[in-house]
Amino acid sequence: MLHTLARRFLMVWGGMFLLGFVISYWSARRTLLRVERITETVARIGTEDLEERLPEPVNSDEISRLAKTFNHMLDRLQASVNQLRTVTGGIAHDLKSPVTLIRGTLESALCDEGNEKWRDLVGEAIEGLDRLSQLLNTTLDIAEAEAGALRLDRRPVDFSDVVRQLVDIYQPAMAERHHEVTSDLEEHVVIDADLPLLNRVVSNLLENELTHLPVGCRVSIRLHSHQGSAEFLIEDNGPGFPPEIGGRAFDRFVKGKHSPGHGLGLAFVDAVVQAHGGAARVSANAGGGAVISLSLPVHVLETVST
Repeated sequence: MLHTLARRFLMVWGGMFLLGFVISYWSARRTLLRVERITETVARIGTEDLEERLPEPVNSDEISRLAKTFNHMLDRLQASVNQLRTVTGGIAHDLKSPVTLIRGTLESALCDEGNEKWRDLVGEAIEGLDRLSQLLNTTLDIAEAEAGALRLDRRPVDFSDVVRQLVDIYQPAMAERHHEVTSDLEEHVVIDADLPLLNRVVSNLLENELTHLPVGCRVSIRLHSHQGSAEFLIEDNGPGFPPEIGGRAFDRFVKGKHSPGHGLGLAFVDAVVQAHGGAARVSANAGGGAVISLSLPVHVLETVST
């Protein structure tokens, strides 16, 4: 009986060992095949073709979660590469005209013997270089702001004074275009902001109104604090945004067919406002025209307990 039990035990143990070996080998081979498919897919993926994705099995084991995580990373990488291509293509397109103009102006200056005309041509070339430098600086600022790397020197700033001073500066130019400008500004709306960047934001919005509105329009500017936010709104009764822009007014290099700009003004506004923890919105006016609103967090006084 003992010998019989021993033989049966050895047979069962041997069968279990053999079965475990087969199951382990099958599981390991299946896992290695899945890893090999992932390796082959990753090897085929390059910067020119980011459309391919790893197969995601229905079961939720570690390799499946790895494949899903890797696919999410590829989605973000593809979006970044596409955005980079769009930006570089737009910059190359927008830089072509001013560079060509500057080159032609300088060549004319070199060929001309008249001293006075030579100075005028060089002056035009310098103005073109200034516009080119401004375009590059704005593009870099937008890229830094969207990447979260924009350096901000945040201090308590009276938003009301900033808007009032800039409206006074732009008032003569608005009057030349026969625009009726009205302002409703709450006193002492203080926010934590980088003053030079805030000035550029408001200047861009006023410059946008001055450039794109036809003669004889109404421009309304309002600033109020509401539930911990400074609400700045600029509204006009002009033609509004073109239909081809739609909801892409804050995208880089998006502009109307007849716009003289580069499509960076509102993109800069949106990037800086978001870097300050706020939000920018564009909507259509019920009576015609456009409404651009900014929401920025107000400055909170810190109380020190003794």
